[in-house]
Amino acid sequence: MAKGKAVTSSPTKVFFIRTMIRVFSIMPRSFGRWMGRFFAKVSRWNKSRAFTTSKTNLEICLPNLTNQQKETIIDKSLAHTGRLFSEAAKIWCNNNAESWIDSIHGEEEVKATLSQGKGVLVTGAHIGNWEVALYYLGSRYKFHCMYRPPRQLEMDEVICKGRCKNSTTMVAGNSRGVLHLIESLKAGDVAAILSDQEPGQRAGIFVPFFGKPALTMTLVQKVQQKSNADVYQIAAIRNEQGTFDIHLEPLNMEPELDALTYATKLNQHLENIILRFPEQYQWSYKRFKTTEDGSKNVYRK
Repeated sequence: MAKGKAVTSSPTKVFFIRTMIRVFSIMPRSFGRWMGRFFAKVSRWNKSRAFTTSKTNLEICLPNLTNQQKETIIDKSLAHTGRLFSEAAKIWCNNNAESWIDSIHGEEEVKATLSQGKGVLVTGAHIGNWEVALYYLGSRYKFHCMYRPPRQLEMDEVICKGRCKNSTTMVAGNSRGVLHLIESLKAGDVAAILSDQEPGQRAGIFVPFFGKPALTMTLVQKVQQKSNADVYQIAAIRNEQGTFDIHLEPLNMEPELDALTYATKLNQHLENIILRFPEQYQWSYKRFKTTEDGSKNVYRK
């Protein structure tokens, strides 16, 4: 994972965010839906960074769609993104978190792997609701999750406290955290890495993502090699009822593949689920920010 910025403290900002979390946790779910629609409309109206980044990413990744199809996906993706903070607040405050989960697909395969004494290494992407996916994993298994600590130390405490109300253990994306994941997987536990995050250049390689070179982490392969875990992909996908279906898919990744082939296959699996639910992918994430030749990235016009 990329090396995070130095941890700083902004008491006023943290107090405001904590207050908003508590407020959003008790608001009705209809408020979250309203927030999503409002966020999408405002983003389009003022051509926000989220809107322009989404537009650029769709032009790169799904060029064969019509302009109208792209615009529809942008609006739905931004509305989905706009709801996530409200939903995360409810889950972190343990406001009936289980009610967000509807159906679960692929759980039997995971349980079969664990019954053999093997660990399960779960990867995911900026699609659906990552907080729901983490809650599911932590509420069913002895679970360890790698994450990138926020800049504010107090917010780090808020996030970890919210995510660790069950069996979840949060570990920072550093060498100590990597060793923790490997040992946990060797012990037959479940661990997760958000694999579509852009890593530091020394921790990744450039392979195609929707046909364009993208800096892709090699950490998933390295952890699998050292732990002998099976790799699964997870996504919590919003359904028509507004709750989420958990999708768990075995990736059947061979750890001894060369790094380029492994990372390419990992991206292909991510592409497959994004193509199934394009309106729930966070197209506002700057996936192509780092360029292979050091040239200006596509988001800097």
